[in-house]
Amino acid sequence: MSEKHSSSAGDRHGQIAVFAAADELAGLSDQLQRLRRSPLALQAGGPAEAAAWCAANELPAVLLVDISATAHPLPALLELAALSGPACRIVALGNRQDVDLYRQLLRAGIFDYLLKPLPLDLLADTLARAEQDETLGSHGSARAGRTVACVGAGGGVGTSTLVAALGRWLAESRQAPTVLVDFDRRKGDLPLLLGLEADAGLASVLAAPEIDPRLLQRTLLSQGEAETPRRLHLLAQRPGAETPLPPDRALELGAALCQLFSLSLWDLPAHLPAGADEVLAHADTRLLLVEQSVQGARNAHRLLAELGDESAGQRLLLIGSAAHLAERPAIERAQFEDFIGRAIDLQLPHAGASLAASLLQGPLQTRDAPAYARAVEQLGGLLLGQRPVAEAPAPGLLGRLRQWMGSTPRPATARP
Repeated sequence: MSEKHSSSAGDRHGQIAVFAAADELAGLSDQLQRLRRSPLALQAGGPAEAAAWCAANELPAVLLVDISATAHPLPALLELAALSGPACRIVALGNRQDVDLYRQLLRAGIFDYLLKPLPLDLLADTLARAEQDETLGSHGSARAGRTVACVGAGGGVGTSTLVAALGRWLAESRQAPTVLVDFDRRKGDLPLLLGLEADAGLASVLAAPEIDPRLLQRTLLSQGEAETPRRLHLLAQRPGAETPLPPDRALELGAALCQLFSLSLWDLPAHLPAGADEVLAHADTRLLLVEQSVQGARNAHRLLAELGDESAGQRLLLIGSAAHLAERPAIERAQFEDFIGRAIDLQLPHAGASLAASLLQGPLQTRDAPAYARAVEQLGGLLLGQRPVAEAPAPGLLGRLRQWMGSTPRPATARP
C-alpha cells in the first residue's frame, strides 16, 4: 500500500477536496473561506476529474463531487469510491430532487447528497458529520425551520422596516411559512408595520413555566387576518417592561418556532435585552444593519467582534442602511469597510417618505419604493439559498439606437 493510502483518518482530519461546475467554484470557495477551511483542491469537474486527482494526490477526509453534468452518476461514483477507499467520505452535489437517486447513493456507500445551491449552515454540518463519520439522524433531532436574527448597529437604522418587508415578501412571493418575532418589548414596531393590534402574547409566552406549542399557536397574530398573508405570522406584545428571562427561554421559544415555520425572523433591538445574545449566538443567519457614519462604524466594529466569524456555519450578512442618509454618507463605503474589516453584503437604498406614507393606508407597502423592494427581494433570495442575479446595465445611446433599428421593419426590396 502506498503512503497516499496508508494515511490515517486522524492525519487527514479537516482535509477537503472539491470538484464542481466551473461557474460555481467562486461561490463554494467563498463559503469554505467563511467556514475557515482551506481545500486541498478546488477544481472544475465531476467524478472523473475527482478520480484523476485522487490517483495522483493524497486522499482527503471529505470529497465534494458535483454529479449534475454526469450522465450516469452512480457507476461513476462507485468507481471513485473504489479508488478513494472507505476512509474518504464522498458527498455528492446535484440539482435533482430525486428520492430514488438519494436512496441509491446512500445504499452505494456515498456519505450524503446535497441539493445545490448549498446553505452555509448545511454545508458546515455535513462537513463536520463527514469528518466524524456521523450519518444523518444518528444523534439529535432534525430542525424543520431556520432562524434569522436581525439587529442594527444602532437605533433607528430601519431594522423593523426591513424585517416587516422581508417577511411579507417571503410569505407572499415565495409562499414560505414565516413568523416574525418582535423582541423589542419596550416599544415594538412590527404590529404597526403589519397593520395588526398587538396584545400580551410575547409576554405571556415568555412568562409561562415552559413553552407550550398550543399556547404559542393561539398567541400568534395574523392567522386568518385579511390584511396579512396567511403564511405570515407575528409574535409580539404591547409596549411594556422587559421582565427578566430564564437563561434558555429565548432558545426554547426559537426551537418551538422552528418546528412550526420554515423561517423565523427575529427583530432584535439595538440595546440587546435579555435573551437577545442567546438568539444571536444560535441563529442560522445573522443580519447586521449598519449606517455609514462614524458612530455606525464604531458600533459595527464592536458588534462584529462580539458576533465572531462564520466558521461554525452561521451566516453573517452585513446590510448597509441609508434610512437617514438621503444624500452622500459621511464615510465612503471603501473607508467604512476598511475600518470594520468586512465588506457590506447588500445596500438598502434610501426610500424617502414613501414607506412611512404607506402606513397611512394600512400595512407597510414597498411598491412606491421600487429600489428598496428590489433590495428586499435580493436579500430574501439570499436567505432562501438563491444565487444573486446581476442586473443587466441600461443600454447607452448607441445601444438604444441599435435596439430601435433592430425593431423597425425594413422596407421590402423591389424585385426587378
